[in-house]
Amino acid sequence: MDFASIKRMDWFELFGLPKRFLMDLDVLEKAYLQKQKIVHPDSWGNHSSKVTAQLSAYINTVYTHLKTPSLRAEYMLKSVDAWPVPMYQEILVEIFTLKSQEDSSCLHDKYQEAIIKFDDEFRQTQYVQAQHAYMYICYLKQ
Repeated sequence: MDFASIKRMDWFELFGLPKRFLMDLDVLEKAYLQKQKIVHPDSWGNHSSKVTAQLSAYINTVYTHLKTPSLRAEYMLKSVDAWPVPMYQEILVEIFTLKSQEDSSCLHDKYQEAIIKFDDEFRQTQYVQAQHAYMYICYLKQ
């Protein structure tokens, strides 16, 4: 398989994971380390090439995006043409109100709710609702 065909692969498929927003990050890390063992330029010794370096860098990028909830959600929304996300004014007002109260437990709870809501709405193909949850994830991220 060449680099171009790997870049066209779904990121979840690349790591052998189901396409779900909620994921076990330990499983993701194991899949990442397995991929890096295969493609990392250091594994190829003197036979290191530009392609293995590009592939290793690409796998690093995909891993970083999948382990970061806001970036994972962005990727998923893009995959179903629900991108860019409009700036829903009423959500922004609520988020800024929450942040001005400086109640960290409330912010954490709202963030966790948004994580679960994004997963639920995306699986049910309710992409506008998933976009709403995405905004909370982005603006309330830890």
